[in-house]
This record gives sequence, structure tokens and C-alpha cells, in this order.
Amino acid sequence: MFAPRLCLVVSLLVVVCGPAEAVVGGDPAAPPEPDSAVVFVQKHGISARLEGFKNDERGYYTFLGIRYGEPPMGSRRFQRPVRRYLSGELTAMKQCSPCPQLDPRNTRRVIGHEDCLCLNVYAPKMPGEEEGCPVVFFIHGGNYKSGSISPYGGQHLAQKDTILVTAQYRLGSLGYLSTGQRDAPGNVGLFDLRAAMTWIQDYIEFFGGDPKRIVVMGQGSGASAASLLSLSPEGRSATGVAALSGAPLSPGAVRPDPDAHAQELAKRTGCPHKPAERLMNCLRKLPIEKIIQADNDMNMDMVDTQTFLDEISGRSGSGARVEEEDDRRALPPLVSEQPAQSLQRKRQHCPLLTGVTSAETSKAVFGKYSKFLTDQLRAVQDFIKKDLIGGLRNVVQGVEGLIPINPLEPKSILPLPDYYQALFDSSLNAIDGLTQIAEATGDALFNFPAYQSVRAWSTGSPAYLYSFEHVGNLSKGSHFLPGIPLTQDGDDTNLKAPIKGPSHGDELAYIFEPLDEEGKPLGLEVSSTDNRVRESFVGIISKFAHNLSPTQTKNNTKLFGFSSFSPENDQFIKISDRITMDKNFRFCQMGLWGNMADRITGAFCKDVLGSLLNLPKVPVALPMPLNPSLDQGLNLLSPQHQNKHVTPNHQWNNPLPFRF
Repeated sequence: MFAPRLCLVVSLLVVVCGPAEAVVGGDPAAPPEPDSAVVFVQKHGISARLEGFKNDERGYYTFLGIRYGEPPMGSRRFQRPVRRYLSGELTAMKQCSPCPQLDPRNTRRVIGHEDCLCLNVYAPKMPGEEEGCPVVFFIHGGNYKSGSISPYGGQHLAQKDTILVTAQYRLGSLGYLSTGQRDAPGNVGLFDLRAAMTWIQDYIEFFGGDPKRIVVMGQGSGASAASLLSLSPEGRSATGVAALSGAPLSPGAVRPDPDAHAQELAKRTGCPHKPAERLMNCLRKLPIEKIIQADNDMNMDMVDTQTFLDEISGRSGSGARVEEEDDRRALPPLVSEQPAQSLQRKRQHCPLLTGVTSAETSKAVFGKYSKFLTDQLRAVQDFIKKDLIGGLRNVVQGVEGLIPINPLEPKSILPLPDYYQALFDSSLNAIDGLTQIAEATGDALFNFPAYQSVRAWSTGSPAYLYSFEHVGNLSKGSHFLPGIPLTQDGDDTNLKAPIKGPSHGDELAYIFEPLDEEGKPLGLEVSSTDNRVRESFVGIISKFAHNLSPTQTKNNTKLFGFSSFSPENDQFIKISDRITMDKNFRFCQMGLWGNMADRITGAFCKDVLGSLLNLPKVPVALPMPLNPSLDQGLNLLSPQHQNKHVTPNHQWNNPLPFRF
């Protein structure tokens, strides 16, 4: 895969404007030579030499397994990270171990090591006289309990003159255990990521990067983490946020009751729950395997509707929490308030690019949970209407600020449960029932939170919404996110998802080169259409990063060729075999979940929903497409309206703006 590794040197010293002799340990280094995959660092009064490798064919540089934090072991377990500075001779050619987690291929086995706080750097060029490249700092997903950086190759971003940095962070209880008290404050996994951001600010210029242009990007729980970091005063170094299939208002962004998880963990490990200091001291003495298995066993006792919803919404297990503003140790918090409160107070200081795949939950519905859900559809009358939609409503209403305040409370005319149930009742076929469950869970847990997050973010900074809708040879979410229900295919070959759209994580290989455990490409077949979609998606992210600067982005509503979202234009970017601008993202479904009476009782939704619902028809202005020449359409999932294009004659203005 790679050309012979070169060990010559590019010298670079901070605060030195001209060529200088690079020094490591007091000894003169070899003369610098262009294109070598070796960098010299001089920072904090410490010198270092890092050797990576260069891909001559594609012309980018790779540095793997760089430690940014000391091993969080022994007394450092559950504590905030201690930074590790670059020092001495370092070889950056091998991936480090993942953070401790269950083996996705064998759930009774634990893989990884606590010494896992490391990062990878993929750079298009070494430092020179020209301006440094923008940086994308990527946070992997996995519901805060699984995943690593090893599958994510950075060649495609590097070839767009963009640096990619991927970082690992502590997972599960090791990263997020909290009792809500001073001795167990939680969120150390987020503080790991904050330490990685500080590392980027300190060192990325030595790799040819611009520390003033950093996009924090994440997927799934990583997207929520990226949003939390950017909203925090501790994460203000970010000049942009890219959140894939996760958002600040996602149900799994923060945990409402972290102490309940701590109590159950104490019970399963035999440790005292109170006081918190005794719990933490007890857990520090346990083998790491016992803690990881106890985390997992909490979710395996029983499968019911609530377990299903918690698992696919990202609310199961431990995760980020809202800290107190003062933890009585003079240590600043990362998450001092609910994300909705931060958005209301206009703490969003940089642009947001966020979006979803068009069938986020389909693999979970037709995979791990297909038998349970099929049994429920057959055994429980009106299961979708009563159990499923009722449970989803509880999830959505439990996220502060997700549903806009509506003083009229038109519950009697917004038949949310009836919509999805009616679609199933029209056939009473199990496949159709699973299809409606996939649609309902996708709308409630991913589409609606993304849409509302964009609406809220746009009140303070530019925001962009996209929908990724391409399925191809690179739709490999399970490679990047193994072991989570949202990416697992089912064992029942008779239950294949009929929804023609990508599931959770299926967009990742259109941004990153999929790598095996040794860092080698998987060698997947890439069709001409796949290649075109990858070029487009990587291009969007790269342009987003290249057009950001701290002084230009606050009020710039057209950063990279697309106008930003506003309640007036209500537009989004559709990514399929070509890029188009569309309008009215799942217009009627968002109205159902958001209690938007003006939408649901209007003539347009009455026409779209047809005879499924008995709605009073109220005269209301119809939504107008953004630009009929751009192949507009609502693209509803219901078959009779899929790809149906409407060109009304009036501009629509929502009289219920997003507010808290």
C-alpha cells in the first residue's frame, strides 16, 4: 500500500521565521529534505521528532498512535486526563489499542487497553511557506461505549488539502460514570476529547495545519459530543461543527439520570454505591473486564419496547451529563447546562453542518430487534399507535427544548399515533409494520432532533441541514460501528428492509477510507456512482472547513456555495448521486412531531396524508419549493408520495418559530 518509508526531516521551529537547524536532545539533526514523513517539534520548551510514513501514490502523510494523554490507569481511572507532551524520538507508524470495550464478535470477551488516549493525523503536506491547511477533528460514534479510530482512513480529505485528526477517548463507565457528586463528576471521556483539541491547537502547525481553522466533526454519539464541545466555553477553539446523525438536541446527547446507572453498576460489581468516594475507590481496584461486562449486562436482562428505544436512541448505558457550574474543586465544567439552554443563550459561536441518513434505524428494526417487533405487531393490538409512538413521545418530550412551546396545545387535532398506525393497518403485513416502525423511529430519534437543532442553531450562527440518500457498495456502517444495533444486519433473510435508503453509519465510507486492523484499505469495489458521491460528500466537508475563519463566519450565510438554513427558506442539502438543494424536509412528519398545527391542518398536509387521517381542513398558505429547477420534492417515505413534486403558488411562513 505504501511506498518505502522515508526518514529524512522537515525542520520547523516555533517563533523562528527563517530556516534553522533542528535539534533533538541537544544533537544536530540531519539536513531537512522535502517530502519526508518526519517532523520536528519544539513546543513548551520540549523537542520531539516524529516519524510517520508517506503514501507516494496519493501524496499524503500518515502519523498513527500519537499519545495525547497519560494512561488513565490506577489512581487516574475515572479522573480527568493528564496531558502528554511530544518529547524525544517517536515512531508514529502503528495504531494503538482501542479503549476497553466488548468485542463486537464475542460479547463475553473484552478488548482494548486503558492506555488508549491516542490520535492519528492524516496530512496532505508538510509545513511550508504557504498558509496551513484547515483541520477536521473527527470523533467516532458508538453510543459512548464502543468504537475506535482504526477504521477511519483520511486519504480522501487529505487529497482535498484538509488535515484529518481522529482521537480515541474513554468509553462506557470508564469515561462517563457519575453519581452527580464531586468525587464522581463524570464526563471524563469528553475531557479526553478536550485534551485532544488542545493537542491539535499546540501541535497541528508542525503537520502543516492551521490551528485557527478547526472543524469538530463527529458521527452518532460523536456528533453529539462535537456539539457539546462547541457549545462549551472550554471548546471555543472550534471554528465549525459537522454533526453526522447526531445533534445537540438528540435524545442521547446527555443522560438525564446518570446516578441510576451508577447504582446499578455498584450492585453488579459488589461495590458500595455511597459515599461516591468509596464507590470510585472500589471500582479502581477491579479488573477492567468486570466493569465492562457489568456495563453490558445491564442491557441484556430483558428486551421490551423501552429497551429497544433506549438502545437505538443512544440513551442506554452511561454517557455525557450536565455538570454543575462549580464542582467545588475550582475545575471548570464542560457541560454546565442543557444544550437547549446553550442554544437559547446564543452560545453557538460557529457554523453548524448537520444531517441524517434517510433510513437511520432500518437495520436495527429489520436486524437485531426484528423478531421482537414482529411478535409485538402480531400479539399487541395497535402496537405502533399505543406502545411504540407512546414510547417515542416520552423520549422526545424528555429532551429539553426539542418540542417548541405551543400555548394552544392542539393535541386533539394532531393525530401523531394514528399516522404510522394507519399506514400499517392498510396492509397488516409484518414487513409493512416494520417499515412504519423504521420510519417512526427515524423521524422521532434522528430527523426531528436534527431539524430542530438546525432551527435553533440558525438563530445565532449559520446552520446547514443535509439528507444523505445514496446506497451503494460503500454502504458499510457495520465496519465502522460494529456491534451496535443500528448497524447490524439481521439473521432472518426473509426480513430485508424495503426502505431504499442508507442506514446509520452507511455514509462513513463516503468520507473515510475503510481500513482493517492493520491500517490497510479493505479494497472495496467502488462504482463510478460511488466515486461521484464520495467526491461530492468529501467536497462539501472540505469546502465547509476551508471557508471558515473566526472573523468571517458569524454572520456569513453562504459559506461554501449553499445558503444557510432559515425559517423562511426551510431548505436542506440532498446528497444522492448528485447534490441538490431541496426544501421542506419531511414537512408533514416534522409537523406531527413538533406540534405544528399550522402544518398538519393545512391543505398541503391534508393532501399528502390523504385518507389516512381525518383532519379538519384549515386554509393555510402552502410551502413553496426553494427552486423548481433543482429537482425539488418532499421525498416522503410513504410509497404513494415518494418522489412526488409539488409546486404551490404561495410562500410559506411558519407562525410558530422555534423557541424555548
